[in-house]
Formats: sequence, structure tokens, C-alpha cells
Amino acid sequence: MEIVNKRTLDEIDSVLEFAKLGRDEIKSVTQSIYFSEQLDSEGIKLLELDTAVLTALENGERVIIRGDKEDSAVLCTESETFEVKLGEVSNALLIVPDMTLGSELTDTLLPSIQYQQVNSVMHTFYELRKMKPRLQKLRSLLEENPYAGQAAEGDVDHQGTKYTFNELLNLVQGSEREIKIALEKMQAIVIDGYWRVLDFDFLVQVMSHLLQLCDENSWLDQGIPIQECLSVLQDIFPRTVIEHVLKNFADKITPATGKDDDEKHMQIDIDYYRLNEDKVCRFFAEQILKHARKFNLSQFLSTWEKSVPDGMKTSVSQLEGIALIDRDSNPEVISYMTVDTLPEEISERFNHLFRIREKWSLPEITPYIKDLTTDKMDVTAMLTKYARASTLNGIKVYNSRKPIS
Repeated sequence: MEIVNKRTLDEIDSVLEFAKLGRDEIKSVTQSIYFSEQLDSEGIKLLELDTAVLTALENGERVIIRGDKEDSAVLCTESETFEVKLGEVSNALLIVPDMTLGSELTDTLLPSIQYQQVNSVMHTFYELRKMKPRLQKLRSLLEENPYAGQAAEGDVDHQGTKYTFNELLNLVQGSEREIKIALEKMQAIVIDGYWRVLDFDFLVQVMSHLLQLCDENSWLDQGIPIQECLSVLQDIFPRTVIEHVLKNFADKITPATGKDDDEKHMQIDIDYYRLNEDKVCRFFAEQILKHARKFNLSQFLSTWEKSVPDGMKTSVSQLEGIALIDRDSNPEVISYMTVDTLPEEISERFNHLFRIREKWSLPEITPYIKDLTTDKMDVTAMLTKYARASTLNGIKVYNSRKPIS
């Protein structure tokens, strides 16, 4: 395109004189910019990179923007998630594709001019803010078709969509690493290439058979020999499911057999597991609360204690994040409330919690907000920002800073 009203060397010299600069103080090549007659300010978007994102790109890692049409966009590296926000600048940003900068601009023997075209004028840009992955959708997708055993796969009630890991990546706003961690926390399992969560009633069946087998063989104290356990239960449940349940409710151990050296040597390659008391007791508590939803606390504690395997001790601390105790009611009651069902956005979370209960002590509220903590904001910082502290009966409690909506 022909440039109208080209700036000349004489005009450039006049500008230098006005600025009290000598020709020897600047590069011999002067770049003169001009505006295109057809500015394309919509075809270009500016993104300000976080250091972690820049490093990921420089290392050749995959960086992707995720979100359905109804979602606000997020940008994900392989390990982190960033909120994408539109920002404004007070000064116009000129996009000059062929502009030469710094040391790239070489001197020539005689003064010369390079004419550079401005293709776009920008007043906005996108900025990145590190955020927690949005994982509620992951749980809802997996709960479309929970696994209830091979015999139930053909049932009308179990015809929901199943998802591979790549399909989940395309639908869930989180990085690959964060989604893998979330799947592990949700106790999800890969069955025939699809990620599934176990139907709770089916999990009860598996646990019931496992505990019965442990009781019959005195494995609760000695440890569970995994191969023997699998060989007995594999006619009832898939081996992968049994292994999965053991992984989530037991810990690998080295048994003290009390046998002689030859016998010990023979058993060295056998894997043993011992049921984790806290996890098993928590499971039985959830089993009771899921159906009753709200329970007289005294009756619940008695029922819970009787339901767990012999030798295991229940503790209120095992209920963290799945149950809420109301000690102000008469009689005291306990209700089923899991952190997984709460809003993911911080202000919405606090609003929801203060609708349920006006005042919370620190031990009461911590299990329901600690999943929102970041490197820059811990539980104390969140409470300072979103709650107001006071003292009730000598105990520090927190209530909402703003009217509950």
C-alpha cells in the first residue's frame, strides 16, 4: 500500500533538533510508523503471560484454554489453572508487526528510514490470575453413571454417559495434573478405559464382603494378604475393584509373622494390607448419615460405634468434612453435609455456610473452607476477609461481614 505523507529525513532532523538530540545520539536507521487504512483491532487479542505460563511455553508444554460456551474461560498449563480476565489500558497499544527492536536494529553507513505499518490499535488485553480448578463439574459428570458392578452395566438406571480421561479434560476446567489429583481424591477408578466412581450401595457390598473375609481369617490384626483376598473375592467382584477398595481403605504393611527365616523368605514377595481405622470408621459414618441425613447425636454415636469392625475406635475427628454437629439444639443433632456439595467460589461458599449457620467456631468452619486455601490466602486470611469475629460464651466465633443473600 502506498504511504501518504511519508516522513522525510529532513523532517526527522527537525524533530531531533526540537528535542535537542544530535544525529549521532540515535541509530542511523529511523523507523517511521503510519496507520493502515484498514485497522484490524478485532482480529488480534493480547494476553499478558504469567511467569509460569511463559515458562511452560518456553519448555514446549501444552497450554490450552478450556470451558464450555456457558463457562468463563480459563487457561491451563499441564499443572496449573488460570482465570482469564479482560483488562483495560488508559493508553492505546499500537500493534506494529514488523517493528525492529533493540539490538536487532542495525546501523547503516548513511541515515535511512524504515516505514512500519500499525495494523491494530488496542485498548484492552487479557490478564491471567491463578485459580483453583473448577472440579464440581468433574464430580457431576462421573455421577452420571456410577459403577454398580458388572451385572448392572446393562440396567436402565446405568445408561448414563461414561468418560475417558481425554473427554474429561475437554469438559472440566482444570489442568491435567489437578484433574488427576481430584480423581484420586474422589476415589475414581478406570474400568474398561472409562473413569468411574463406585455407586455407594455397591461400595457397601464390596466392603461388607471384604470385612467378612477379614473377620473369618483374622486379617484385621495380622494384615490382609492381597493375592489370597483377590482369589477369594474375584468371583463376586472384578479384581480391579477389590484392589481399588483396598488402596482407598487400607495401608500396605510389612507383617510381623513370627515365622522362622525360611518361612519369612518364602513370604517376602507377598503384599499385605491393613485396614485404615480412620477411613473405615468414616465410611461407616457416611453410610449411616447418607440415609438419615439428620440424626440425634447421642443415638448416632452409639449406632456408629456398634457398626464398625471389632477393635476399631470411632472419633468425631473422623467426620471432618462430611458431617455438621449442632450442639446448640436440644437434643444435640448431627447432619450429613459434605464439602464436595458446596459452591466453589469463595464468596458464594461463605454466603452458603452463613445461611446454614449464623455463627461458626474455627474448628467447625475450617473443614468446609480449607479446600479453598492458596499459597497467598490461608484459612485465617479468608476469615479476616469474608467474616467478622466475635466471642460467644468465651469461644471465638465468626459470622458474615455482609447481609446474607
